[in-house]
Amino acid sequence: MKKIYRLVKLLFVYILKILKFIYAGIKKSIRYINSKKRLFIPFYSFIAFAIYIFLLIQFSGDSAFDTTLESKTLNDVTQLNPIQVNQIIKPKTVNEIVSAIKNTTGPISIGGGKYSMGGQTAFENSLHIDMRSFNKIINIDKEKKQITVQAGIRWRDIQKVIDPLNLSIKIMQTYSNFTVGGAISVNCHGRYIGHGPIISSVLEVKIITANGEIITANREVNQDIFNAVIGGYGGIGVIAEVTLQLVDNEKVERFHEVMPIEEYKAYFDKNIRNNKDVVFQNGNLYPPKYDKIMSVSWQKTTNPLTDTDRLIPEDENYWVESHLAGVVSWGNSGKWIREYAIDPLYFIPKTVRWRNKEASYDVKELEPSSREKDTYVLQEYFIPVENIKSFIPKMTEVFQKNKVNVINVSLRHALPDHESYLSWARKEVFAFVVYYKQNTDQKAKDQVKKWTLEMTDAILSENGTWYLPYQPHATVEQFKKGYPDSDKYFALKNKLDPEQRFTNKLLDKYNPYAKSKIAEEKKKIKDYFRAEEQTVLTVPEWYLVYNPKEYADYLESGKNPSDFPFYKSIDEYWKLYDRSIKLTSEAYPENGEYKTMLQVIGVSMTMEYGAKILYENTIGRFFNLFSEEKNSETEKTIIEAQRAYSDFIYQTAWYEFKFLPWVKKVWTASENSDHSILRKWERTFIFTLEFSFKAFYSKLIEWGAKSSYETPSNLIYLIVSNVDTIKENPNLKIISRDRDKMIIAVTRWEIFTKEMIKLSNQNVKIYEISGNDEIAVSTIENALNKPNLKDVKLLYQSKIVTDDSLTRNIYLLSVEKLLPFIKDSKKNKITIEHVYDY
Repeated sequence: MKKIYRLVKLLFVYILKILKFIYAGIKKSIRYINSKKRLFIPFYSFIAFAIYIFLLIQFSGDSAFDTTLESKTLNDVTQLNPIQVNQIIKPKTVNEIVSAIKNTTGPISIGGGKYSMGGQTAFENSLHIDMRSFNKIINIDKEKKQITVQAGIRWRDIQKVIDPLNLSIKIMQTYSNFTVGGAISVNCHGRYIGHGPIISSVLEVKIITANGEIITANREVNQDIFNAVIGGYGGIGVIAEVTLQLVDNEKVERFHEVMPIEEYKAYFDKNIRNNKDVVFQNGNLYPPKYDKIMSVSWQKTTNPLTDTDRLIPEDENYWVESHLAGVVSWGNSGKWIREYAIDPLYFIPKTVRWRNKEASYDVKELEPSSREKDTYVLQEYFIPVENIKSFIPKMTEVFQKNKVNVINVSLRHALPDHESYLSWARKEVFAFVVYYKQNTDQKAKDQVKKWTLEMTDAILSENGTWYLPYQPHATVEQFKKGYPDSDKYFALKNKLDPEQRFTNKLLDKYNPYAKSKIAEEKKKIKDYFRAEEQTVLTVPEWYLVYNPKEYADYLESGKNPSDFPFYKSIDEYWKLYDRSIKLTSEAYPENGEYKTMLQVIGVSMTMEYGAKILYENTIGRFFNLFSEEKNSETEKTIIEAQRAYSDFIYQTAWYEFKFLPWVKKVWTASENSDHSILRKWERTFIFTLEFSFKAFYSKLIEWGAKSSYETPSNLIYLIVSNVDTIKENPNLKIISRDRDKMIIAVTRWEIFTKEMIKLSNQNVKIYEISGNDEIAVSTIENALNKPNLKDVKLLYQSKIVTDDSLTRNIYLLSVEKLLPFIKDSKKNKITIEHVYDY
């Protein structure tokens, strides 16, 4: 304790010394500045201006705005696979599911607990059916030990009902958080001895197909559908109901034994495989050498209970377990601590408990405090029992060569499954369940893909296969070798779902019927995809285009530039910023780069307009006393320059504008002008100062942009209906056609808006824009008019600072509704200001 106290005291002393050093440096610098008159005024002027700008920003904006968009981004437990869907529904009845399928036309994805780890529950722009509210128990037959449930129910919810009946689930995963539908879709297994995948305990399923038909499938009726649905990853249809075989709940006692890996197969065959008393069993293979294994089995017993709980409490605290996993992840030292300290202590007490308690684990015990920088992931390999001795050295080599941070490898036994079309146990196998830790950055993801492909080759060399609920890194060729009956599965899927509506990231990769020309072309286009949140985030950026136009309009109308509402413009920008950031804060991952850019340009605008507020309300107003009724040639040229600039930035980056030629033009105009010499020279001076500074600043920004970022593409890509009425022009090109759809490329920014207005006059349907299904649009409307809310969402209204009779309405709408909205707006004489192309 004394050592800790001394350490804290020493740390405090060093921090104090550093603070004193900084204070002394600042004090010395200020004394020096105060002693130099030529530095005194510039320094304090700069400080005062900085405080002034800070206050302008602080008193601007809309910090009270609290509306957020509903999140449509789905992710799995690893947080490695964010996928944005079109719509999320949470049905409670079969009719709701049927209606959703019949009343939509795009892709459909299905999800339960979201514990798969490679996009198996989602697909871009899909209708996502979240099954977790579809969770009723339909029937229990205690005599037959059978139960029929809706597919969204969790194992734990079933256990709470059947445990008082002294019944138990026959086959399930180790953890009870999974939904039944999800478990059926992946053809799960557990630690059960004498069984294989869950398909052997499934008696019947009811599914809803792509045309909304409800089909019953079992081993007597529609057996091909039964074989495809179980282990079919949601590709055949929505699993609505499942009938399962149950077994008796019994007391089980834990036994464990550590041995060299070479002895494990013989030990298993002698003591476990045919032992009807063994209910659960797994072998924990110790990394990093993988040369020792601990067999842990739970066997039927008549001994008294040492643990009387029927199920693990749902409010259990897992602080210790989650932190122990962190300790084990500390490299080889952590593995040593686990093998020689944690496990020996954990397995000391004799444990007798109910089967149901041993089957009611909660995944919360595995959950780390954060998955932002690193995460825990699973992989699973199925190796024929006769080949595990030759496979383990290959597995070890891949792990050690690639420095994989493996936390645990659990071996589980499974009998063959000759029913499921995507069977992972065509022979009797040992499942190698690999639990490892990886970073979340792209480099780490690429490294995992590299060693996973190496591991897949090693698995195939032993006539094995791998589990599909995890990251789908395997190539199409590897997949065909690992799942040779997949052609039967996809052929039946194509028969029942010819439009391939039921899909996800796994199925999309390996489904030969999903390889449309359009889909393949999308993958080839480098800049096809754009982040959807940018359709909202780009609104404040575009305000810096609208406001110069307002300024040019204001000057052209003959009004005094000193009266332009500069502060209102600053306030409006920061309002748009606050609203855009808040709207996207929960619906999308944080776009830090774009947010920083908006802050930078916002501060720049505030500095410019803040300076103009000071100037125009002092010197500008004084010299305005000498102005004539009509604008001088100088002022007309200045107005022309402001108009040229405002028109230019609608289509081109502002820093590419040629400022200096306009300075020369203004000076030339001033020489020929016969208006008030004082006003003429004052306007010439302030314009020269403004445009000269912008010329310098623009070169700086251009250099920074070109050195920091790739040149942005000036094209945006749309998937639209394949109609002959769409004709190519310099700003619209047809990239690819396939059946009823085609990809077109349209020039971005202002031209994109104009092209959308043209397309609204044709019978064209937009399916997606740059991979997105929603887009923002702004209109200029009479402030007294009621906003047009048909099929759209009004995000907020923005002021036109120079005209209180008008308002800017910002809408968010489906891309399918974009052209009808534009057409309807034109019909109602509403101006489409801009379509925000991300």
